[in-house]
Amino acid sequence: MVKAEHLEFLGELRAYLDALDPDLVAATRAEHIADAMQPRVNGRRFLARLGADGWLGVSWPAEYGGQGRGPVEQWLFAEELCDRRLPNGLLTLNAIGPTLMAVGTDEQKAEFLPRIIAGELEFAIGYSEPDAGSDLAALRTRARPDGDAYVIDGQKIWTTGATVATHLWLAARTGEQADRHRGISMFILPMDAPGIEITPILTQGGEQTNTVFLDNVRVPAGARIGAENEGWRVLTTALNYERMFYHNEPRWELRQLRDWAASAGLLDDPVVAETMGELAVDVEICRLFAQRGAQMLADGQVPYAEASANKVWWSELRQRICDTGLDLIGEAGTVAGPTGPAHGHLEHGLRSSPVWRFGGGTNEIQLDIIAQRGLGMPR
Repeated sequence: MVKAEHLEFLGELRAYLDALDPDLVAATRAEHIADAMQPRVNGRRFLARLGADGWLGVSWPAEYGGQGRGPVEQWLFAEELCDRRLPNGLLTLNAIGPTLMAVGTDEQKAEFLPRIIAGELEFAIGYSEPDAGSDLAALRTRARPDGDAYVIDGQKIWTTGATVATHLWLAARTGEQADRHRGISMFILPMDAPGIEITPILTQGGEQTNTVFLDNVRVPAGARIGAENEGWRVLTTALNYERMFYHNEPRWELRQLRDWAASAGLLDDPVVAETMGELAVDVEICRLFAQRGAQMLADGQVPYAEASANKVWWSELRQRICDTGLDLIGEAGTVAGPTGPAHGHLEHGLRSSPVWRFGGGTNEIQLDIIAQRGLGMPR
C-alpha cells in the first residue's frame, strides 16, 4: 500500500532529479534509450552522481550507506527513473546488493557494498550455458578447489553487459553433476581476471549480449558467496529480487502508444479508446504485482510466486502493448529508429519481446513456480 510517507519520498526524489545537471541527464537518457541493456560511460557517471548524493541505496540499511527506507520506496525509485528513461542500477543495486546483505560474509559486505552504493560497480550475470537454460541445474561450468582458491573452467551464454561490467555473478558446479541443485556454488569474479574471454552476440532486438569463456580462471576462496554446494539458494534469492523490479517499462511504452494515437486522432475511435483503457488497467495490475512484492519484502516475507507472477505479467504485457501499437499504426510501425512512429520504440519492442519472455527464467518455468509455490499444486 502506498502511504503518505511514500508520496512524500517521491516528491523529494523528483525534486532531486529535476535539479541534476541537464547535460548529464540528456546524455544518459540518449544512451539508455539506445540500449537499456548496456550501461555506458554517461550511465556510469549518472549512477555515480546518484551514489555520491546518497540516492542509490534508498532501501539499503543505514549501516551499509543507504537511506534506510523500505522496499516500497525502492520500487518507486526504480519506477521514476524508468519513467524518465534513466538507468536505475536494477540488477546490481536491487538484486546483487540485497543478496550479499542476506548471505555474504562481513568481509564480502565490506568489499562490495560500499562500492555498489557509490555506483562504482556493475555486475553481469553468469547463469545460462549452451546446455543449461531453463534447466539451470544442468550447468557444467566447474569450480575446482585448489588450496585456498578455486579454478574455474566453462562457458556462459546470454551474459548481458559482460563487456561493460566490472564483475561477474557466477553459478558454477562444485559438487557432482548428478547432485544438480545441491552441487552448485555462487562466486563473484572480476571481469578483468586472467582467463576470461568475451564474445559478443547481437540479438534481433538490436541489443548486445555475450558468450563468456572461462579458461583456468583462478579466484580466492573468499570469492565464493554462501556455503559450498549451497549456491542454489543464493541464486534464487537474487532472481527473486530481480524479478520484483520487472514492472516499469509497460507504463512508459503505453504512454508512447497513447501519445501517438492522440497525434493521429485515433483516441476518438471507441474501439481504440477501449483498447487503450484495457491496456491501462493491465499496466496498473503490473504495478500492483510489483507493489505487493515490495510490501512482502518490507514485511520480511519472500515473494517466490509473486515474483514469478510479476515477471510473467510484465513480459507478456510488454508484447501486448507493442502488438497493439503495430496493429494501430500498420506498415509504418515497422520503421525503426527515431524517425519511426512513437520514435521507433514499439517496433524495437516487438523485436525484443522474445528476450522478455525467457530472460530471467522462461515464463513456462515461472508458471510452474506459481503453481507449486503459490497454489500448492504437485510437481
